[in-house]
Amino acid sequence: MKKLLIYLLLAFIFINFEAQSIEIGGFKVEDGKISGKYLPAGLEGKISCYKEDKKIIDMVYKNESIEVSIQFFDALEKIIERDPLLKEEIRKALVPINIKGAFFGFEYSGCVVELHDAPTRFLKIFSDRIVISEIYGYEINKINESLIKMRKGDMGVVLMSDRNIFFDGENITAQDNMILASFYYSEEKIEDAFLNKSIGGEIVIAGFDLNNETYSLSYFGEVSIEAINITQGRILLNVRGNSSSGKVIKINLGKNIFFSDEFTVKFDGKKIDEADSLEDILNPNDDGIYPEYYKLDSKEGVILLISIPHFSEYKVSIEFLIESLAGKIIILILSIFVISLAALYLFKK
Repeated sequence: MKKLLIYLLLAFIFINFEAQSIEIGGFKVEDGKISGKYLPAGLEGKISCYKEDKKIIDMVYKNESIEVSIQFFDALEKIIERDPLLKEEIRKALVPINIKGAFFGFEYSGCVVELHDAPTRFLKIFSDRIVISEIYGYEINKINESLIKMRKGDMGVVLMSDRNIFFDGENITAQDNMILASFYYSEEKIEDAFLNKSIGGEIVIAGFDLNNETYSLSYFGEVSIEAINITQGRILLNVRGNSSSGKVIKINLGKNIFFSDEFTVKFDGKKIDEADSLEDILNPNDDGIYPEYYKLDSKEGVILLISIPHFSEYKVSIEFLIESLAGKIIILILSIFVISLAALYLFKK
């Protein structure tokens, strides 16, 4: 019984220090396989890019990694047949890969691929024709001419295009461009807002380092979010866009950033109100000219959703009550001290 109590006390201390928190994603490439913190997720299958009628790239999504293979043109195929050792060098020369933190991108023969390793697992492709095949066990629903939803287990996948998307019962085909984003089942309402193009963009803030612990993505309406300053008491963001309709911005905050439940959100220096519900915040056009915010708790931190009814350029700040923050830190330190003394006492006995 004594040992069990010791283990429980030590586990409590470890959990408080090592609780899972949101992180900035990051890609690694090993043996031609790409993996990240959040990707791959949601999709299992093969994405092929075509230039006119010729396949030029295959991207194979598996549970643990993404593999990219390129199809060489006739002259290069003959060279590689003569000297297979040249294949990797030619591939590197033809398809230079750009990896910068949570961003992975490349271009080959008119096919442009962008991958973002973020909580919203985001892929964007530009090519003459894009075909998704080998998709087994999915529930596939065509929402409209340019939108398809796929679901398997607790993950959903959204496929969107500026052109029509076709599903023939086996393969999904898009022309010119395609966006893929994946969400957990628990994020279904946010997924629906993404489907409606109500989510303008998002930012991940995992720490205080502006260069290495923040990452932002733009989805719709040319919305961009930039972290200007991050301190323990205040987060300052610059938000701009070119949307004629309202959009929601999604702010993912790590537990080490969101210290206190006592906070205010200001829009160009003016305090804004909390929305009545998640459904309310995800409809950015229902409250006239007034922005609102809504807080969602997640296992990795906090998500703040802010609805912006109209766009130009704004400053958004999140300000924490320092007194509340200091009190919580003192309580945590005292709790750890008491638990440590109890553990020491049990060890000595």
